[in-house]
Amino acid sequence: MSILKANNINHLVGDFMTLYEQWEDVPSRFAWESLQALAQEGAQAYNEGYGPSFHILTFDGYPHGEFHERFLGYLLDAGFDPFKMVQDASGTKLIAVFGHTGLAEAALDNPYSARMQAALERIAPEELAL
Repeated sequence: MSILKANNINHLVGDFMTLYEQWEDVPSRFAWESLQALAQEGAQAYNEGYGPSFHILTFDGYPHGEFHERFLGYLLDAGFDPFKMVQDASGTKLIAVFGHTGLAEAALDNPYSARMQAALERIAPEELAL
């Protein structure tokens, strides 16, 4: 991975963490347009090949809530394709740009995750039906 790609991913993840902390501190006063702007930037990075690590890092390992559900919606609105496969850093295998397994597991007992999973099921290509 190039330094530019790594720096871009680090920037996106850092911005995501800052917004996530702001939302956790005072959810009722959170500026959703900031998250929407980050989703736009994240979708653009994804389209340029910088996104896989960012999108997996922002969803896997977190208890999903309104923040993650809205973020996924904003990403999809911005043109993010959660079913795309890309080459890994070594260029030897294809990896998913989105952690479907983690979301499916979380959907078993989290209503936000379940709604996110359902949203992806509605748009899944036929050959990739979740």
